[in-house]
Amino acid sequence: MLNQLLPMLAITFTVFTLFFIFMGIGYMVKKKPLRGSCGGVAKLMGDENCSFCGNDPNKCDSLVDQQQETALKAAQLGKSV
Repeated sequence: MLNQLLPMLAITFTVFTLFFIFMGIGYMVKKKPLRGSCGGVAKLMGDENCSFCGNDPNKCDSLVDQQQETALKAAQLGKSV
């Protein structure tokens, strides 16, 4: 039984490791935080209002842009955010 279990665990571990490596590479290339859909699961459960963006999907993008501008200004001043 152990002879059948070890290869399956090794394959599963490898797949998850590759998944996280590629997610990290994608984050480094795009420089955008991971985010979900605006109210995706909440709408399925009957909650129509998105608690993050207030039903305005552009608000999330504008907040990210503001954070990037603030980080850039802080970097120019030699401070960390």
